[in-house]
Amino acid sequence: MTGRLAAITVLLGCLIVIISQVVAAYSLENEFGEILDTVTLLSKHGVLTAILGLVAAIATVFAVAAGNRSATIVIIGMGVAVILVFLLVDVPDIGDTGMFNAETAGNIDATGEAEAGLWLELVGGVILILGGLALRTLNKDQLRSIGPRITGETAANEERTR
Repeated sequence: MTGRLAAITVLLGCLIVIISQVVAAYSLENEFGEILDTVTLLSKHGVLTAILGLVAAIATVFAVAAGNRSATIVIIGMGVAVILVFLLVDVPDIGDTGMFNAETAGNIDATGEAEAGLWLELVGGVILILGGLALRTLNKDQLRSIGPRITGETAANEERTR
């Protein structure tokens, strides 16, 4: 039961990482605190982090289906990679001021303020690491038991329906 909960949590973490890429991550504000525009992480660094979330999801499914403990290392690694992108690429732009080309006003100063997408990325990365560590504690049979169980009767019914 706890293994299944850990696998579901990891998959939710993958979804959070992927969703964080399309939710507003920064708001660009002028000196009066008015929001001029919002920026998503997808427009900032492309699909990189979404791919990390997808790879973690595939590794989770593989770990459960094959009972492969090594795949849990991939999940943990993807979580670490997401957090590194957050720390090295995204965090330095919080509070950064620069020129912004507004369609109606030309170039004006704007400051980047953190929004929900940025924090979703961090939370998703942490979930991947912790969930991957939880799955790593399971042995091969425990990992396999997370998935759907096919009994002899179920297999026979499937064979008859073909």
